[in-house]
Amino acid sequence: MEDKIILEKTYYVHLKENGEICNRLPAGTHVHPIKRKNDWLRITWRSGKKKGWIQRPE
Repeated sequence: MEDKIILEKTYYVHLKENGEICNRLPAGTHVHPIKRKNDWLRITWRSGKKKGWIQRPE
């Protein structure tokens, strides 16, 4: 996995893939990918304190 990704647009963060929306990350946020599953990417941000799923950035 890559070390760090900088989001280029706003993303909604889900607790589970296709699940409830728990947060919104604005463009420019630094996130760390954990794993990939189909079109989804599990990420952490804020030094690993927050976790969730986003649809895979292009």
